[in-house]
Amino acid sequence: MSRRGLTFAVAAALIAVLAVLATVLPVPYVILVPGPVTDTLGDVPTASGGTRPVVAVSGAQSYPPSGHLYLTTVGVVPGSCDRHPTLLQALRSWFNDTQAVEPQQVICPPGESSTAVQHQNEQDMSQSQVDAITAALLHLGYKPLTERVVVAEILDPKSPAASVLQQADVILAVDGHAISTADELRTQVGAHPIGTALRLTIERGGKKQDVVVKTIDSGDGSHRAVIGIKPDLHATFKNVKVTIGIDPAQVGGPSAGLAFTLGIIDKLTPGDLTGGRTVAATGTIDAFGTVGPIGGIQQKIAGALRAHATAFLVPTGDCADAKKVAPSSLVLVKVDTLDTALAALGRLATGSGTFPRC
Repeated sequence: MSRRGLTFAVAAALIAVLAVLATVLPVPYVILVPGPVTDTLGDVPTASGGTRPVVAVSGAQSYPPSGHLYLTTVGVVPGSCDRHPTLLQALRSWFNDTQAVEPQQVICPPGESSTAVQHQNEQDMSQSQVDAITAALLHLGYKPLTERVVVAEILDPKSPAASVLQQADVILAVDGHAISTADELRTQVGAHPIGTALRLTIERGGKKQDVVVKTIDSGDGSHRAVIGIKPDLHATFKNVKVTIGIDPAQVGGPSAGLAFTLGIIDKLTPGDLTGGRTVAATGTIDAFGTVGPIGGIQQKIAGALRAHATAFLVPTGDCADAKKVAPSSLVLVKVDTLDTALAALGRLATGSGTFPRC
């Protein structure tokens, strides 16, 4: 064999080896793909082969909708923290406009097992449903029987609160003063100088206990005393009961909160929020109606387009990324609160007036 022939043969063999390696060599990334979309005004299948409504209401008048209001999701490949995509899968996804290749720690924090990540996603989904129900009923004027302030998030892992408080702790009192609303919590904490050690009575796992938390500066220039948490509200309501038919084990995370809230409001009010249109939405929501940013906006827009949505409600913090990938035919509505979303939907339905856009 000539030298040139030998060179070509070696090169071909190396290419073949690299091609084989690319199909089996795992890489430390995850691939984000468009996930399924679900109409919050429609039904979902059950394990028994039947269907159940995404939003079911008892104890109050409900109204049949005519439009579609989709929640959007993101799928993850390969779907487990213990597995990795191959180099070939990652390269293919890199050139796919509807997919994204991200470092594995975006989905799977270091040291976290697949089971732990799945459990957290289920908790986030369950909490988003509770918040959606509370935000919707409070917006509609339903009076709560009870209100309890809970820890939604520890804002700084290095703050004094991080060592004594946990997510979902119920804050019952501050230095003996009973707490039932977030405003009462802010007032009681803010009445003390920065650096004060406060005695908080909390409930965790059904048991009461006292903990001591030192106040810190709010960091927003107002020099208010805070304890470094994001509060949320748990409320119970008389008679009216809302059930969400999405299984947290099947669809995880908190980003369906806004869509759930709008679906509940649509079911409990006459007329149609969408004006008969097909609308998609994403965004977290707390019980006070504040809409927060999410991940995977590229994949969620692809899902919205697949559902033939003509408008997409986008959290303010995700607008810049949404504009990069959305076609001009899809109206991007910028929302930061439930009220903003409802006002925009009303103007979209009537075709009159302006609303914030990305």
